[in-house]
Amino acid sequence: MILDQENLIILAFIVVSLFFVKGPSISYYWFIINGIWIHIYLDGLVGLCQMNKWLFNQYSQLDARYPEKELTVIVVTGIELVFMGPMCIWIAIRQRSKANPVFTAILITFVSAVQIMGTVMFIVNAWLRDFVDVCHGSCFSFTQSNIFYFWFVFVIVNQIWIVVPLQQIILQYRELQNIQGDKKNKKVK
Repeated sequence: MILDQENLIILAFIVVSLFFVKGPSISYYWFIINGIWIHIYLDGLVGLCQMNKWLFNQYSQLDARYPEKELTVIVVTGIELVFMGPMCIWIAIRQRSKANPVFTAILITFVSAVQIMGTVMFIVNAWLRDFVDVCHGSCFSFTQSNIFYFWFVFVIVNQIWIVVPLQQIILQYRELQNIQGDKKNKKVK
């Protein structure tokens, strides 16, 4: 059930992290929420390890590859749990402490590229399997379940993990250009 203790604990974490912990930027929130909530908890502990039965049932309705433990899903969610989650948290900590901006920009670029690659792998794998695992019947049957799980969650929400990481890569490229420009200006003076 949605009001299970496990879900309320995660909701409390989100509320605290969004409203009470002042982050230095929107990017900070992207990485801290992605690291803890998306990569470690939802995709890793729920999707891979099935730690929250209600949420795992929602995942299973979204995509039949989860209960089947299909290889691509296992690989992607495993990478999210052990690599992407900790990397996102590390990036958020570095952003908050303003640690070495060049190295932080490189980390953000790398992690964002991996996020895009993982999303593309996940979507392409479903496409190669003719969307049989993510469509409830036909993809173009507009049942309430298909509209929510396929069209809204799979088609629309997954695009966030392509658009935002791409935006992060562009922002980091500009940040590195600014840093390089500042170094050149200091040499001239």
